[in-house]
Amino acid sequence: MRKPFTVLSAIFLVSLTIWLTTTCKKEEYVIVYSKVSTVRVYNTTSTSVSVEGSIDSLTSAAHDEFGFCLDTVANPTVYKQKLLASGTVQVGSFGGSITGLKPSKAYHVRAFIKDNKKYIYGRDLSFTTAAATLPTVTTNTVDNITATTALCGGNVTAEGDKPVIAKGVCFDTVASPTIAKNRTIDGWGTGSFTSDLVSMLPNKTYYAKAYAISEYGVAYGSQKSFTTKNLLYSFHDDYIDNSNKWDVGDFDGGTASIADGEYTISYNVEGYLWLMFNKFPDFKSIASKDFEISTCIKISTYGLVAIGSSIYGGLIWNTDDTHFRYFLIRKTYSRDLTLKSKSYTYSYQIGQYDGGYTTWLDYTTFAGKDSTKLTIKKANSKLYFFVDDVQVYSRDYTTISYDGLGFLVEDATIKADYLYIDQKDYKKSADAEIIKLRSLPGGHSIIRSFVKK
Repeated sequence: MRKPFTVLSAIFLVSLTIWLTTTCKKEEYVIVYSKVSTVRVYNTTSTSVSVEGSIDSLTSAAHDEFGFCLDTVANPTVYKQKLLASGTVQVGSFGGSITGLKPSKAYHVRAFIKDNKKYIYGRDLSFTTAAATLPTVTTNTVDNITATTALCGGNVTAEGDKPVIAKGVCFDTVASPTIAKNRTIDGWGTGSFTSDLVSMLPNKTYYAKAYAISEYGVAYGSQKSFTTKNLLYSFHDDYIDNSNKWDVGDFDGGTASIADGEYTISYNVEGYLWLMFNKFPDFKSIASKDFEISTCIKISTYGLVAIGSSIYGGLIWNTDDTHFRYFLIRKTYSRDLTLKSKSYTYSYQIGQYDGGYTTWLDYTTFAGKDSTKLTIKKANSKLYFFVDDVQVYSRDYTTISYDGLGFLVEDATIKADYLYIDQKDYKKSADAEIIKLRSLPGGHSIIRSFVKK
């Protein structure tokens, strides 16, 4: 017989169910960690930043590390760059400065604490470093200017974020020069310095700036402009001595000497003339500009001279042993039958010899005297010829091929008071620096004589 379900039994079942339900529920655990905050970043420079963090709470676990982690990407971790703070781990603020950063670069930073074996992080804060502070440098005034050199310099008054590893002056013929072109290197660090600017071109405008180099770049001082002097060559020999080593001595058919301020050359071999010249290696560069050659000579007989015969002397240039250009004086002997005395007539001829003679201007008479000044000028791409400062001929200028200059003589004695060679700047475009033209011994040559007329 089935037992009826009583109220008491129902109560028991409910109680049992509730008890079973309660006693079988799974137990839950809450893990608590220490808390840390990234408070702020401030005082950002080109290479550093100040940071502040805070330990907000601590658990009873071991805490052996706290500080900041840094990276150039968001949410940095201690596995990239870890910056440990010093001191006791305790609730409160901590911070410091992070140095060695790169200028103009974005970074991310987070505070952290190591709670037992786990790293706990604060929020990510980002910042960008300032642009680099380059050295401060000033440029000196340019002085001692010559045709190819000048003196400049500067002063490094502050190094900036990094030490100055080189300093000097850069210069160019275009404005805003940089160290990529011409520059001097005049030391390192702070302080003043002097710079020698060399290998410049004559009569050119240049621009110069002092510079200072650090790891972060190049700083420049203010720009200074200046113009180099016009380089002009000059050779003046007044024959006070033979410092220029002209050919002297006794030779077959002739003799040459320097004394009493004169270069005396005598020669008398029938059918030939004598060239006495020195070499001027820079004459070709002189000839690229305007120039002037001048001398003053006296022509006299060397031995007996018959009536109607002539003696010759003059100036030669563009000369070597077998080539020359000439500007000569012919002195012809005659007798005045009325006065029964000797007399001379004078004429000049201009031409060239290149194995044969080519006459530019044939013999032209003039009122000669004891001394005759001969001058050749180049200007406006033409050659002008002067006798006693009177222009007698001109022609188009042609290239100088040979570097010899000197004298010719035939059947005569000539005495040269001087030989001047001057490069000219007729426009006077700039202050000029005069440099002595090099003179090297050239010697003498014997050339077949002119065709007699």
